[in-house]
Amino acid sequence: MADPRTTSVIAGSRLDLLEALDRLEAHRPELAAALVLRDLCQLAYREMAAQLGVPVGTVKSRVHHARKHVRASLQAD
Repeated sequence: MADPRTTSVIAGSRLDLLEALDRLEAHRPELAAALVLRDLCQLAYREMAAQLGVPVGTVKSRVHHARKHVRASLQAD
């Protein structure tokens, strides 16, 4: 049986992450797309570059900046 305290913390963390992604999407949709494709869909950088129509270096930069923004947003909450 799941511990309700742990379940509540996990659910809260997921909601915080979704809210951070929503904020990122509103201001920098290209960063949010890169983060979702890499960290949630687990695509390789080359696959992401092909799907987004940008160079691999741009994809890596977007993922880096997206993670930085989400991290800051989560720490601010």
